[in-house]
Parts: sequence; structure tokens; C-alpha cells
Amino acid sequence: MGATRVIETLVLSLLVFLSGSSATQRQKTRAGPRMPCKQMVFYFHDILYNGENAKNATSAIVGAPAWGNRTILAGQNHFGNVVVFDDPITLDNNLHSIPVGRAQGFYLYDRKDYFTAWLGFSFFFQLYSAQG
Repeated sequence: MGATRVIETLVLSLLVFLSGSSATQRQKTRAGPRMPCKQMVFYFHDILYNGENAKNATSAIVGAPAWGNRTILAGQNHFGNVVVFDDPITLDNNLHSIPVGRAQGFYLYDRKDYFTAWLGFSFFFQLYSAQG
């Protein structure tokens, strides 16, 4: 009975191996590697409020550690700062190009020993016509 179990296990393993390799072989014979059919490239521009640029700022510090303030990011990798933003989205890296949407959300700095941040955001796109 033990020898039968070993043979069944070997046969089953061989079938699993062969079925996996034939699937891989079928993928290789198709029209090449799978490529994405569309690409999206866009930029969102974040201008942090510094106490003097209220007209141009698109983000602001809303939470700061006890030793920090809300106009300058804290030292030590900005630990403890929470920033909210409402940034324009453009199709190129020029801030003054026509916006195609908004990026809205927040980011926070959570480590004292090295620079790291958590982000939470949504992109809102507006429809526009290239003809004007």
C-alpha cells in the first residue's frame, strides 16, 4: 500500500509539472510578452504653504509635533508633520500648463530615524477638448 501511495504522488507531481510547463510554452508562442494597451503620464504639483505664499500654495501643514510649527516642516526627517493638499494635475512637468484635474489628499511623515512618508489621495480628472 505504501509503494502505491508513492507512485501516485510521483505521477501527480509529474502531471502538475507538465501542465505548468505546457501553459508556459503556450504563452511563449503567442505574439510576444503582454504589454499594456494604454499609458497614463501626468504630474501633480505640490506647493507647500510657507507663511508667505497663501495665493500660490496648494498644500498646508495641518498637524505638527510639539516642537514644530505649521509653516515649516519639522527637522529630523519631518517626523510628525501631517500635510493636506489640493494640487493641479497637468500632462507635463510645467506648473503653468493647462490643468486636466486635481490631486487631493494628505501625506504624513512617520519615522524619526530616516525619511519616509505615507500618502492617501484621489485623482479627479476633468474632460477637455483639444480643439478649444
